[in-house]
Amino acid sequence: MSVGLRLSARIAKGVSVASDKDLKRDATYEQLLYDIICAELAPGEWIDETALAERYRTGRAGIRDALYRLSLEGLVERRPRVGTIISVPSFFELQEVFELRVQIEGHCAALAAKNARSTDIVAIKSAFVDAEQIIAESDWRTLVRCDLIFHRAMAAAARNQWLERTLVMAHNSGLRFWHHALPRRPTDAVVNEIAIHRQVADAIEAHDPPRAQAAMRILLGEFPATVRGLFNEPLEQHA
Repeated sequence: MSVGLRLSARIAKGVSVASDKDLKRDATYEQLLYDIICAELAPGEWIDETALAERYRTGRAGIRDALYRLSLEGLVERRPRVGTIISVPSFFELQEVFELRVQIEGHCAALAAKNARSTDIVAIKSAFVDAEQIIAESDWRTLVRCDLIFHRAMAAAARNQWLERTLVMAHNSGLRFWHHALPRRPTDAVVNEIAIHRQVADAIEAHDPPRAQAAMRILLGEFPATVRGLFNEPLEQHA
């Protein structure tokens, strides 16, 4: 659930304004996550909690909370008495992540086609609005954000909290590889990938679980093979 949706839910339940502290921590986590995905915080980089607190205009407690959550996802490594570093991805990790996603995300798409509400469908279908222009401008950070919105909205639409949590964690890891690959792949390949995302969205809107599952499997099935050669070089910053 997004920060905005969490705030709305807490207000609806009559939770006090003090819970805004939790929302701020969620926002700090999201900022750190996005900067790790987009290599603004580079693989292998040591974390300076004070510098990050200044960067995100928050307290060190919020930074530590976010780093703990990210460590559970394997995106950072916390070393006692040494510190925290951004984890360094490998092609082996990519294979593992996508093996998991191929197994569960097709099922998630099918459940979304069965259970999606009108608000879910709007979120899913609007995720890649103007994607072709974004690609033409090589605005990979924005395209990553679009992809994150799409997959989170689809996961939420499945109405299975355990599946959603697992999928979101796997997708967060996979996005690091996708961002790394985007500027190195042919433009028409990226445009085609977005077109397949839209096929998934159309199937969910049509409440057609088999078609949604099939389209998602097509989307995920080929990606690891297409980026194998990219790992001759390390992940680095590409804004």
